[in-house]
Amino acid sequence: MNFLAHLQLAEDTPESRLGSLLGDFVRGYPWDSRYSDAVWTGIVEHRYVDAFTDSHESWQKSRELLPSELRRFAGIIVDIFYDYFLHKHWNQFSPNQSLNEFVDTVHAQLREVIGIAPPEAAEAIKSMIRQDWLREYSSLDGIDLTLRRVSHRSPILTPIFDSAQILEKHTEELESHFLEFYPDLAAYMPKVRTQIQEERETSR
Repeated sequence: MNFLAHLQLAEDTPESRLGSLLGDFVRGYPWDSRYSDAVWTGIVEHRYVDAFTDSHESWQKSRELLPSELRRFAGIIVDIFYDYFLHKHWNQFSPNQSLNEFVDTVHAQLREVIGIAPPEAAEAIKSMIRQDWLREYSSLDGIDLTLRRVSHRSPILTPIFDSAQILEKHTEELESHFLEFYPDLAAYMPKVRTQIQEERETSR
């Protein structure tokens, strides 16, 4: 999943929210002295969320809508589109807090703890806040801009530059896939937290 989804699924604490974003930046086994247990829990949750997403039938159906040469980038392209649909259906999944209130809260929480993030992650989070990426996902133009920006991060990612225009033709199908998938992911989170707690206790 992309930034908005990971943050929405995290617990409402600065450490959990930070950990939910560090899963793409932190390698190795958890629970060492690099981070607190709360941050590590967010990191491990991120890993579980990504594994669940990649194996879900509905996400796989979205992946199949991409041309074969772009499917290896589905973890970027489809996940960013799914943040657009999360934005669109926000009230269904977060009925007690508007998206604008959520984004303001998340930005404040991340500013509290950004100093413990690794440099690459800290720069990405600062850019996310400064450029207001989380609100950018509210439109297909914003998704197109996001994917074009991501494509500039590495020559390997150049093929995704115009990928938004490809998937825009399948918006209704993608939305139906998202609405099949996301409730399953939300329901999965309490099980993940129980499992992570057991793993943490076993590792001591």
